[in-house]
Amino acid sequence: MRTTLLLILSVFFLINDVTSQSVNSTLRQGNSKYNEGEFQEAELNYRRALERDPSDARALYNLSNVLYKQGRYDEASNILEGLANMNLPDSKRADVLHNLGNTKLGEQKVKDGIEAYKDALRIRPQDMDTRHNLAYAMKLLQEQEQQQQENQDDQDQDQQDQKPEDQQQGEQQEQQPQPRPDQISPQDAERILDALNQQEQKVQENIDREEKQRLPARVQREW
Repeated sequence: MRTTLLLILSVFFLINDVTSQSVNSTLRQGNSKYNEGEFQEAELNYRRALERDPSDARALYNLSNVLYKQGRYDEASNILEGLANMNLPDSKRADVLHNLGNTKLGEQKVKDGIEAYKDALRIRPQDMDTRHNLAYAMKLLQEQEQQQQENQDDQDQDQQDQKPEDQQQGEQQEQQPQPRPDQISPQDAERILDALNQQEQKVQENIDREEKQRLPARVQREW
């Protein structure tokens, strides 16, 4: 009986050792592809490693990184949120939360990104990269809120000005001769020009804002 038990244990440890070696080898291949910028190939290797050991934190973490590199922020966030609930050393958990903040900014969920950076700093208060990203995210949130307030103010002002403007236009139409269908009055031309200038300015502001939101100031942490 004792001999049989020893044999079973030996087979168990042998299988675990082979699985561990296989996972490590696949992870190394994935890391090599990642460093070469071949992100799809790296993703395949990380997924193969997870098929052998679905709970391997390294494979999950590296997979989240390669998904981030491909702009698949929501998938990366889901993995990192799961990792944040795993039993990890504090240094690794801080890395996970730092990267989670980056992916949330990629999803344009700035408030969630700020909370992730704060959680990372509670673990590792002196991390300058995370501090930098937190400052970046807070500035971005402030700009978004300011833009939203300005848009709301513009809408409110338009509603207040709408009725007097209609009345004024009616009075002008009664006092002035109507232009021919193929003509534009100087007043209409000026209004059209102002509208075009405002539209162009808003488009440029949106482009600038989207460029700032595209990526956080620091890249993902790697293991």
